[in-house]
Amino acid sequence: MTPLFSPGMPLPAPDAVTGEFWKACREHRLVVQKCVACGTHRFSPGPVCSECHSFDYVLAESRGVGEVFTYTIVHHVSHPATREAVPYNAVVVRLADCGGVKLVSNLVDCDNDDIHVGMLVELAWDDVTAEVTLPRFKRLSRSNVGRETLKRLSGSNVNPEMPMWL
Repeated sequence: MTPLFSPGMPLPAPDAVTGEFWKACREHRLVVQKCVACGTHRFSPGPVCSECHSFDYVLAESRGVGEVFTYTIVHHVSHPATREAVPYNAVVVRLADCGGVKLVSNLVDCDNDDIHVGMLVELAWDDVTAEVTLPRFKRLSRSNVGRETLKRLSGSNVNPEMPMWL
């Protein structure tokens, strides 16, 4: 993957709360916390569930498929490492699994003009350094097999823009 930003961009600094997440990213696994007490999925990693205030959680692995919930195109150089990248996008992706949690990331391999709310996306791992891997997203590569099967089984027309989480 072509680097999104120039060298010098601040990188995540894993700590006691976020360390499990960043370790999983390094292994190309996307995980979110899931509360043992109430089942709520949460992201960003935190020490306590915002719903029931339990400290007990497990890690739930995501397939990394979702949709663009919202996005913006950044035109302002906010850090010297972004100078060559502007304009660049920042997207909020709602995952199809893991309770629909949302992650802030970037959409790669896609013109900014082509991004739209509801766009189906999938993970694209960015090995920034030997120690840091960032979850980025790209357009979902999909076929119409699931859509055609649904159409045949339901006997009705299927909206071609309807998300198909296969």
